[in-house]
Amino acid sequence: MKTSISTNRTSTKRDFRWAAWAVLLGLLVVMSSVVSAQDDDGLVNGDAPPPVAANRFQVDVNQFDQWVFNGSRNAREGRKRIDSQLAMRMNEVDRVCDLDKDQKQKLWLAAAGDIKRFYDDMENVRAKFMNERNNPNAFGNLWQEVQPLQQKVNSGLFDCDSLFHKTIRGTLDDKQRAKFDRAELARRQFRFEAQVGAVVSSLEQRMPLTDEQRRPFIKLIQEAGPPPLRFGQYDQFVVWYYASRIPSASLNSLFDDVQLKVLDQQLMRGKSMGQILKREGYIE
Repeated sequence: MKTSISTNRTSTKRDFRWAAWAVLLGLLVVMSSVVSAQDDDGLVNGDAPPPVAANRFQVDVNQFDQWVFNGSRNAREGRKRIDSQLAMRMNEVDRVCDLDKDQKQKLWLAAAGDIKRFYDDMENVRAKFMNERNNPNAFGNLWQEVQPLQQKVNSGLFDCDSLFHKTIRGTLDDKQRAKFDRAELARRQFRFEAQVGAVVSSLEQRMPLTDEQRRPFIKLIQEAGPPPLRFGQYDQFVVWYYASRIPSASLNSLFDDVQLKVLDQQLMRGKSMGQILKREGYIE
């Protein structure tokens, strides 16, 4: 009887150990299958992905100032840039016209008005930016409103349509005004010549030119009309508008048929911009 009971206990312990191993082995198999079913995101195949935020389009608040003051890291650097533009412009006018104290004071006040007007416009656009900066559907419209501010900074706040420029005309005497007009024409001519060179250089990416073609072509454009009255977003179109006024015979003598085909596309585009350039005050 004792032998039978001992045998049964031994058998029971053996069976229990085998059952425990079986359970452990089963758990390992299940865990292995779960791990192998997971993808790189840690999801089991067939499971629904975790909820995604409805709107991940975000524009940093500092981006607005970087857009407006293109090339400057923040608003402080942008303001330094504007102040530098004003100082250079004032020094230029003073050098040419020998301004007295009262004239300088009037110009400083006028410039302060231009700066205030610019910042008022900028803050109005900034308010829209802050309201819509995380809305991808509004991004295009926001950029359309930022661009004129950026272009204003790039071309200068004290250009021909500024209070500063208008005050110059009203505060100078006849002798000073004559000097100023000559200096302004030379300044605009220099800037226009640089713009012509840049546009022709860009053309050469599509239509390589020899030096015998480049130099006379640039000269023909520069002689096609006076330098623009102002500079800004339409600068390249001014160049192509003047180029479109060059007689066909002059162009035919410079370029071959393949080049003329490329050039004609630009000339037609420039010619079509004539009314817009006049309306925007670039040409008369």
